[in-house]
Amino acid sequence: MLKAERQEQIVSRLMANGTATVSAIATALDVSEMTIRRDLEELSERGIIERVYGGARIPSTLKESYSAGGIPLPREYSHLEKRRLHTQAKQQIAQRAARLIEPGDTVFLGAGTTVETMVDYLPHGNLRIITNSLSVFKLLENNDQCELYLVGGLFRHQTSCFVGSMAEDAVAPLGIDKAFIGANGVANGDLFTYNMDEGRIQRLVFDKARERYAVCDTSKIGRCDFYAFYHLADLAALICDDALDEARREDITQFCPVL
Repeated sequence: MLKAERQEQIVSRLMANGTATVSAIATALDVSEMTIRRDLEELSERGIIERVYGGARIPSTLKESYSAGGIPLPREYSHLEKRRLHTQAKQQIAQRAARLIEPGDTVFLGAGTTVETMVDYLPHGNLRIITNSLSVFKLLENNDQCELYLVGGLFRHQTSCFVGSMAEDAVAPLGIDKAFIGANGVANGDLFTYNMDEGRIQRLVFDKARERYAVCDTSKIGRCDFYAFYHLADLAALICDDALDEARREDITQFCPVL
């Protein structure tokens, strides 16, 4: 298990149980107690949890806000880290999302590893693909069935995408049939991302699109991040994997359909 995934599970367990001992967490995650101690120290330094004798807990001053707004992500994970997380769920989501695309569509594919996975399942036939993701562009650059547009601007190495005013100016005049954008979190009817500049261009793309789809795996549901960039109520649907339980599905479907 990757460090990023492990820390997410630690925070989730503390939210569910209130407190937990180092030994209990280590047993549950099948790692050494030393590894868990290092994780707890790192999470504590970021103010996400509070260390107590023999274990950790969610700070009482933050528990209510976490419950209202979602569990915070421990940090912004690198693009490489994200590629290794929840790979089977991403494939399931990517197949569902790609089935919504038809030959002749003008499609925006946003940054993120779930959206990248869609490339393998795109339909045959002519497509106009617009993306601000360098990774998506590289996956499609030799596809002669795609009319491929790369939106340029300020490059964010952390997520392998272009953002900022240049990118926004490039998107502003475009007509988009369908947009597919990932999110770091989904909570309280909002989609969240870590970076404000990414959130701005994601919001602009959705505003320009005739059909708007958010794609994210179950681990993102109930989590928040720094910047809320769009409302679920303004989406055509949120596309998720089969691990989504009925309670969380109902929370989302009061705002938009879940596919």
